[in-house]
Amino acid sequence: MSSPESVLFHPEPETTIHALVSGAPTSAGKSNRTTVVFLHYWGGSSKTWSQVNSQISQQHPTVAIDFRGWGKSTGPSHPDAYSMSRLASDVKHVITSLELQQYILVGLSMGAKVAQLLAGAGELPGLKGIILVSPAPPTPLSLPPQMRDQQVHAYDDAESANIVALNVLTASSPSGNVLESLVSDMLRGNEWAKKAWPTYGMGEDITTATSRIRCPVLVVAAGKDIVEPLERVKSEVCQNIQGAKLEVLEGSGHLSPIDCPSELSEHIRHFIHQHGK
Repeated sequence: MSSPESVLFHPEPETTIHALVSGAPTSAGKSNRTTVVFLHYWGGSSKTWSQVNSQISQQHPTVAIDFRGWGKSTGPSHPDAYSMSRLASDVKHVITSLELQQYILVGLSMGAKVAQLLAGAGELPGLKGIILVSPAPPTPLSLPPQMRDQQVHAYDDAESANIVALNVLTASSPSGNVLESLVSDMLRGNEWAKKAWPTYGMGEDITTATSRIRCPVLVVAAGKDIVEPLERVKSEVCQNIQGAKLEVLEGSGHLSPIDCPSELSEHIRHFIHQHGK
């Protein structure tokens, strides 16, 4: 399959959403194969999924989205414009614009919370299921002020971003181009997108939405994840979603698309085999 194509979408006057689409947008929409829509974590971009995307796109159309304010996407200069509902609305706009007939959402961390909100809304008729990777729970999380301030400034400079990438987010000690890409994504986020998640995004309660999820759900947790530990994923994600199935990548940290892309890709392929085509 050819390299993904950069495509721009305009859901709002002050917002441009960039996505990497495997093939021309029209061919992705008209394909009879299940399209995989990738949603990244707070601090990432569509590039977070590069190693997984390169494997999945050999068999299925893919769409890797940059959330507003991250990667090549832009967003309003308003602090309240980066809520889960606004991010979800952007994703829905991309899916609708591409006229995707059937697809799954694969969300990582913050992206997994957005996927839960979208699935619970019941407004995506082509949705075949969701895969939640190291997911942020639907329950509200309120950080102590000092910890919240640390997160707000975690991506202020390259030194801080390097520390976070190596000591908090991964277990594989990435280096070279991989580490450089992670840090570049962290630094690239606009100030409102950087602040939104730790100040109010993670505190949003979407349990009403998750209680309405009826599509197949696979939760992929990481054994070495210190951001979303396995026990919290079990108690606050799996127990809030009817029928959710759990798989654990024992050797991975929070960013399993970086730590173990092949294992994660295999879980995605198996899920599609079961619930898509």
